[in-house]
Amino acid sequence: MKIERVSADSAVLRIGFVSVYKDAFGGAPYFETYTDEEVVRDIWLPHLRDGFIVLAWEGEDVVGFACSLPLRSAPADVQEFLGEQKKHGKFPLDFNTVWYNSELGVCTAFRRRGIGYALMRARLGEILARGGEKYVARTAAEGSNSLHLYERIESTKLSEIQSVAASAQVLVNKSQSTARIYLSGACAEGVKKIDAILHAK
Repeated sequence: MKIERVSADSAVLRIGFVSVYKDAFGGAPYFETYTDEEVVRDIWLPHLRDGFIVLAWEGEDVVGFACSLPLRSAPADVQEFLGEQKKHGKFPLDFNTVWYNSELGVCTAFRRRGIGYALMRARLGEILARGGEKYVARTAAEGSNSLHLYERIESTKLSEIQSVAASAQVLVNKSQSTARIYLSGACAEGVKKIDAILHAK
């Protein structure tokens, strides 16, 4: 298996990413529906422009992805929610230096092989290479496929839960998950934890 950061837009990479994205979020707990155009417009292109995307390959096929953005480039509802938490002393990180780990997914046929950990390791390493130190992530409040990973690398969970019932994810993409939790942590510590987990396998 190969883990690689996307360095430029290409039709082959885009098609592979879209396919895995729709597979990953089309199942539990989200059951979301997306057109190819929505994934390209709302996920692929913004991350290539403002952040980065890491892909996992098995042979010629894309089987997983991890995307990150500087928090100041994150979706408005993420910034608004965390801004409120910061105002009340519940989110201590600096918006100008923290990165938002926005998307993480593995094709359902390739799960439970450590691909998520490898993608997370590459993503945190990329953030460190870009001068970042901290991350924050959002995932489903119930049934999340990535929560266990974040907990194993000792991410800190915010106490408040965000309702996304009025968001496009629910109203347009028909998400069955209407609440989100946030977790944060230090990239360097996360890398160490993942290295220990992968070494122990």
